Amino acid sequence: MQELDTKKRKLIEFLAEKNILLSPELLNELNSESDSSNLSELINKKLNETTQPKKEKTRTPGIVNIVFSYTGPPKKSTAQDFINHFNSRYTLLKKLLQNRAQLENIVSISRLKTKSEKENVAIIGMVYSKEDTKNGIMLTVEDPTGSTKVFFGKTKPGIFMKAKDIVLDEVLGITGVSGKGIIFGNGIFSPDIPLTKEIKKSPEEEIALFMSDLHVGSRYFLEDEFLKFISWINGDLGNEKQKEISSKVKYIFLTGDTIDGISIYPTQKEELTILTFKEQYKKLAYYLKMIPEDIKLILCPGQHDVVPIAEPQIPLPKEYCGELYEMPNLIFVSNPAMVNIGSNEEFPGFDVLLYHGGSYNYYADKVESIRMQQPNLSDRSENVMKFLLQKRHLSPTYDGYPRLATETDHMIIDKIPDIFISGDVHKHSTFSYKNVITGIVSSCFQSKTSFQEKVGHVPEPGIIPLLNLKTREVKLLNFGGTQEK
Repeated sequence: MQELDTKKRKLIEFLAEKNILLSPELLNELNSESDSSNLSELINKKLNETTQPKKEKTRTPGIVNIVFSYTGPPKKSTAQDFINHFNSRYTLLKKLLQNRAQLENIVSISRLKTKSEKENVAIIGMVYSKEDTKNGIMLTVEDPTGSTKVFFGKTKPGIFMKAKDIVLDEVLGITGVSGKGIIFGNGIFSPDIPLTKEIKKSPEEEIALFMSDLHVGSRYFLEDEFLKFISWINGDLGNEKQKEISSKVKYIFLTGDTIDGISIYPTQKEELTILTFKEQYKKLAYYLKMIPEDIKLILCPGQHDVVPIAEPQIPLPKEYCGELYEMPNLIFVSNPAMVNIGSNEEFPGFDVLLYHGGSYNYYADKVESIRMQQPNLSDRSENVMKFLLQKRHLSPTYDGYPRLATETDHMIIDKIPDIFISGDVHKHSTFSYKNVITGIVSSCFQSKTSFQEKVGHVPEPGIIPLLNLKTREVKLLNFGGTQEK
């Protein structure tokens, strides 16, 4: 039996090297074959099929324009880099906050000393420290001119509960009354998303799919389920309605961790079937090349990929995944990134914010109102994403997740997205924010690992969110069971 399995593997590898891809059905047939004498017949069948004409393309390729993708070269950070980084954050978010009516008459912190006691004041500052006290919460807030204490007392429960969710390094607007070297706060304002933005709908019926965390190379990778998806996207699986849906798919987003990586956590080597980055990406390319070429694929990295873990992460490097770079329909972007899809002369298209979601566990645990809502970390991503949209920043606390001190803070959500997508937690979620932003967390194609169990994730693999860009309706495709959920 072991000799037969070895022969099968070598045959598949041989075909892959020749750029001959096995269909999902034939691959399943090959894997289930128990008679070695039949293997050659199956392979000859495939070779004969390669001479047959391919299916005609049924769709016009989608339009993808990169709005932002980080490509900065790695370098050692200096003290000045940190100063520039935080100054850029403060300056940009201050401009957003100044649009609020409550903050029209802000003063710099250095001018607070000119104010009388109990005079109403408003400032915009970055949170340097936060301390729980017997009677409330004490902040130290700073701007380029200085710093001040801000106190939120328990005697005002509404504002006190809001203050409990403040995180370090975020930029806030604060109103209150002045005291000696202190502000007694009575208002907290985040940059947030304005209500004036209108929801976009495409004039064309186009569909985008959102996937993440395939973890190719892991022995927990769900190959059979992923091959079901490959069959479906090629129109070979499902009822007539489902085949009609698959024919309208123009975009597939892959938000990180498409491979399992190497030495990401201590016991990982024991859970791998492919032991190098290059071979894992080669296998990933083998699967992705089965997807019709008239579908645009947009891929950003995650912490399991062959890029530095500190964010922002650069696009996947060509030297490790040359087979992927051969794909004409695959677009590489950074983590985070923003792309625009579906634009034409009459329609501006949709701005899609991609972020793998590495910072989410930190805020799911540290922000009390989020922590108390759901027992499992993997169920809190939706609330974390809403929280970060309010802050207009993907990872406000600098020490909350590994970061680069880039001269400009690229984790700021300066341009308001129409669609905000993530992955990482291995469980799908969809939501609408302010009735204009569609939020989507992709599922995975990996069964539960020891690491997932350790960090408190409860995976729900095989589920793919699908967004109709004309109606903005989200549906779920379930390749772990039935096709449509």
